[in-house]
Order: sequence, then structure tokens, then C-alpha cells
Amino acid sequence: MGMFDNISVSEELPFSQEMKELGLDKNNLTFQTKDLDCLMDTYIIQNNKLFIQKYKTERWVQGDKNSKNLMDRIGHLEREDPYFERIFHHGEIYFYEFVQDVQNKWDCWVEFKAIFTQGNLEKIELHKFEKNENATRKQQEEEFNAQLERESNIWYNKYFLHTIFYRKYISHIWYKVFNRLGNLCHNISHKL
Repeated sequence: MGMFDNISVSEELPFSQEMKELGLDKNNLTFQTKDLDCLMDTYIIQNNKLFIQKYKTERWVQGDKNSKNLMDRIGHLEREDPYFERIFHHGEIYFYEFVQDVQNKWDCWVEFKAIFTQGNLEKIELHKFEKNENATRKQQEEEFNAQLERESNIWYNKYFLHTIFYRKYISHIWYKVFNRLGNLCHNISHKL
């Protein structure tokens, strides 16, 4: 899937009549794009200009090395005082959104194209709109969840492989044993 950027549009979007009938004519969608830096940044198109969200202060908060949670051990970036800075983009930006369960019947792919000249928005046009019934997707999700439930209830998964004890302790021991065994075989093969 890869990295992307989020983009919001405060301008009026050119929704088709079919999209309006489905209730997609509101500017409450947050789109994704791969035509900018793809650094998970937030952009906004406002007053026919493109802006990126920046922060006045950013600092790294060290994690707690004794924490049980991996993410708490790593730490995180803390950002404060957001502001928007103008971007002088020249070219096209395609931005899209996949909207599920529209009117409880449809899954819709909505894609627009914005054309910028020296940082000014020239126009936004509807690039692609696809509407598909979601009955198949819902059925596949139900089958997938039922399969997961069946696999979780198998005795060796329920009482052994899917337990916290196995994941935290036993799997690490297995990893170390097989890693050392692999290293040993590798070293022996180089000596022969």
C-alpha cells in the first residue's frame, strides 16, 4: 500500500448528479494522495491555494525502557502549535477516497484531479467515480471473520499458540534456538 499524504478540500468539488443522489456531495471527505511527498503529511486546498500543515515545535519524547508495550518503549514525536504554510506546487494532484456502505448498499471510489499553476489552483475535475454493490465484500468479510474465529477456537491455538505466554516467552525461545542453529550450520558450511 505504501505511504501517502492526506488532503482536505475547502473548495466546492464537482460532484456528479449520481454522487449527489447518493449523498456524497458534502465536503466532509478526507482524501489521500500519492502525488506529493508521501510522508503522511496533511495538506489543504483553500482559497485556490495549496497549504501544508506544519508545527512550530516538534520534540522527541523518549520512551520508557521498562514498559511492556513496544510502542511505549520506542517513544513518540510530540507536536504543538500547528499552522499552515503555502506550497507552490506546479502540476496535477490526484486525490481519492474509498467510501464504504453508502446508503448501506454501495462501495464508492471517488477520485478528483486538481491542476495547479505556480501554486494557484486552476481547476478541480472529477477524474473517476465507481459505484459497486457491497454485498460481495460484506459476505467475504463475514467468511474471513468466521474463519478467524474457527482457527482461534482450535484447541492448540486457544490454549497454546494464541496465548500471551506463548507469544511473549516461548516464541522468543524458538526464535533464538533456530537462529543459533542456522548460524551454526552457516559457520560449518564455510569451514568445509
